[in-house]
Amino acid sequence: MKRCACLCLLLGLALSLMMAARGIVLAQAQPQLTSAYRADALPADDPLSAAWAEAPTLNVPLIPQAGVAPALLQATIPSVNVQSLNDGRTIAFRVTWDDATPNWHATHTDEFRDALAIQFPTAPDAATICMGAAGQLVNLWHWKADWQYDIDNGFHDLPDAYPNFYLDHYPFVSGEPPYRVPGDFDEEAKAYMAGWAAGNRFSNPSRPSPVEDLNAMGFGSTHSQERQDVAGKGIWRDGRWSVVFARPLATEDANDVQFAAGQTTSVAFAVWDGAEQQVGAIKQLSSWVPLRIQAAAAQAQPTAVVAQPSPAPADNTTLFIILALVALALVIAAFAWIYFRLPES
Repeated sequence: MKRCACLCLLLGLALSLMMAARGIVLAQAQPQLTSAYRADALPADDPLSAAWAEAPTLNVPLIPQAGVAPALLQATIPSVNVQSLNDGRTIAFRVTWDDATPNWHATHTDEFRDALAIQFPTAPDAATICMGAAGQLVNLWHWKADWQYDIDNGFHDLPDAYPNFYLDHYPFVSGEPPYRVPGDFDEEAKAYMAGWAAGNRFSNPSRPSPVEDLNAMGFGSTHSQERQDVAGKGIWRDGRWSVVFARPLATEDANDVQFAAGQTTSVAFAVWDGAEQQVGAIKQLSSWVPLRIQAAAAQAQPTAVVAQPSPAPADNTTLFIILALVALALVIAAFAWIYFRLPES
């Protein structure tokens, strides 16, 4: 038994030394998302553009959010495919995932929309993955399917959700009942729509973008930015969502993540499946993913003076291999000596 254990240890050590000598390691580097440089115009408003074929695709696994109540018990969307392109001025992301049922609205109390969020740390060091933390501000780009529907098809109003809805009077409203928002509501009538008049983006029927630019510093701290810099568009087709986000690499907003060509930062993703009544903390999310922003290829400069090449540094690879093999032989000899001196049991 002792000889057997010693022999297994000997073989394992020999294999490890041989792998080390050949530069083989068992650890695997974390997958990285690369924002590929594109000199031509970015497909910033077209998630189905053929130009996205130029960007490498990274499959990002998702897990249920279980750190805070209410938690998601089981992920219904196991992963998303992510791509990114930049032209040195603007950066764009495309996220795609399978979803058999598009959920466009959240008008009824038991109705939930599909949604997607991208999260970035605003400081060089990645913040806590769970919406940041005190002193760790994160920037969130939140695409909402119902906002996308309103932009593409017009505001989904109460008469659309409740066909028998009828209101025959509203202060300062114009037109004929049932009144439509926003067309029948001028500035005087708008004053009686409190959320809209106060500037609440959830109450605004005329949204310029389906993406909300947000910040957070921990659970329950998510808030909308005063300045909205992120554009986007989502398309559901053949059982699959394709959503694109776009924003200038650098902005004047101190609460925004700032990008630069050649930079490496982090990004994370979260998805809500409206068909499964997912909202708020009930979602699936990823861990931090390294993001590298590819710069434009440096243009070759004309050579004015041809300099003499410096001597190449000595290649010590052969010496290292010889030393590794010698060390391996000595270790094997030592273990062999111990092996044959051990008793059988």
